[in-house]
Amino acid sequence: MARRNYLALSILSLVLAVACGPDTIFLRPALDTPAQHVKNGQNLLTRGKIDAAHAEFVRAKSLDDSFAPAYVGLALVQGHRGDIDGGVETLDKAREIAATPDEAESVERGFKTLEEMRSTAHN
Repeated sequence: MARRNYLALSILSLVLAVACGPDTIFLRPALDTPAQHVKNGQNLLTRGKIDAAHAEFVRAKSLDDSFAPAYVGLALVQGHRGDIDGGVETLDKAREIAATPDEAESVERGFKTLEEMRSTAHN
């Protein structure tokens, strides 16, 4: 009888210990990619959330230091913060590492956008 009570108490203790633990975190690796973070950053930029966009582009760059769209996003953040020249330097780096025609086109659009920012700031 004592052995049966011990077993029941052990099982109950185990159930309580597991039930009181932290919630399970389900990782979504498909959402932690440079491309996804750049997409998030672009959406945040269009909504005027510059700091949040910056964090997304930094995360994309940290996942893949040679992902040119992350640099384009960082350059646009610099432009929104008033550092057009710094943004151009960042785009120069992006131009060097652009690996596909789409990435190269993205870099060129970034240059156009920064130039538009520069002309708007001077008016």
